[in-house]
Amino acid sequence: MRILHSYGKFTTIKVISLVLILMFALGGCWDRNELSSLAIATGAAFDKPQSKVGIDMTTQVINLDTLAPVAVHSTIAAPPYWNIKTTGQTVFDCIRNASQQSTHKLYWAHNQIIVFSEDLARESGVRQYLDFFLRDAEPRVSTWVLVSKGKASDILEMESKLEPIPAVNIASLIENRKYTGKASAVDLYEFSNRMLSEATAPVMSLIELVDENDEKIPLLSGTAVFNQDGKMIGTLNELETRGMLLAIDQFESGLLVVEAPDSKGQLGIEILNSSAKIKPQISDGRLKIKIDIKVSGSLGDANCYVDVLDENTWNSINQRQAEAIRRDILLSLKQARTLKADIFGFGDAVYKKYPQEWKKMKPDWEEIFPSLEVEIEAQTTLVRPNMILQSIKGKKEG
Repeated sequence: MRILHSYGKFTTIKVISLVLILMFALGGCWDRNELSSLAIATGAAFDKPQSKVGIDMTTQVINLDTLAPVAVHSTIAAPPYWNIKTTGQTVFDCIRNASQQSTHKLYWAHNQIIVFSEDLARESGVRQYLDFFLRDAEPRVSTWVLVSKGKASDILEMESKLEPIPAVNIASLIENRKYTGKASAVDLYEFSNRMLSEATAPVMSLIELVDENDEKIPLLSGTAVFNQDGKMIGTLNELETRGMLLAIDQFESGLLVVEAPDSKGQLGIEILNSSAKIKPQISDGRLKIKIDIKVSGSLGDANCYVDVLDENTWNSINQRQAEAIRRDILLSLKQARTLKADIFGFGDAVYKKYPQEWKKMKPDWEEIFPSLEVEIEAQTTLVRPNMILQSIKGKKEG
């Protein structure tokens, strides 16, 4: 009996082990999608619906056939993308309705951008359009979000000499904005975090198509500002955008053009790195915000004579660098006050440091913010004159 009992126990263990092995082996590809059955989405655009209800959506997908070698005698140049236009009651409804035009299922794991037209963003807001992209498992929260000054679908139609797929081209433009600091770069994750904030105003990149040599080219410039309801309420220009990025410690690189010490030309100062901290202070019941910013730069070019070996001249250039930084931050602060939009996250900083005081301020923050005292302390360092010590003009003009 003991032998039979041991044999039965051993058989049970084998059966359980076999089931577990099969579970792991079969579970690895239950949701597998063959590439040939997918329409890979690279961009989504939302325009003001032609009817009073519903959603108008344009989805850009890659034309995989153009990625294969073209036949030698083929004369047909098919575009590398296809823009699918759909309507529906919700975003998900629009996406599913694409199956009425495409034999392949839309696949969102490689989506690059989501674009909203300005009139749509101002009138109805963008909140309802983002739920799918945050809720579904396929889209990435690193997807860039933008506002277009014209029709959003036109952004997905523009041609580029360097990048054949418009959505990918726009994503590359956003990546390259770090060399100028004149445009925001906001992804779905940052925008949704700002939407969930109790005070910080959401922002998006701002894009438009401009005419150049009878062609439409994209221009990434400035920032679109939203309220907490997800409706666009205004914009920041390039200098105001740079000021905001400097203040919130999101500035990577850029060029400051300042007047030369002798006022006979301009100097280009490249910002090499910067760091900023927002520090709330409450004294005698009065709230003040202090922005501490540290910046180092180098002399990039000069269209006039500059004696970089003269200590007073060098210190003067450095001082002008600090003044330009303060100017840009003050410009952004002025526009934010006009819009009554806390684009800097002052309210969140107050909440973290003074949670009890914030409870009293929170209901009236929209009215408190415009009159808030803000102090800007810019510490700048001009680190080098680069490759030459003397301007090609040779000497100072007398």
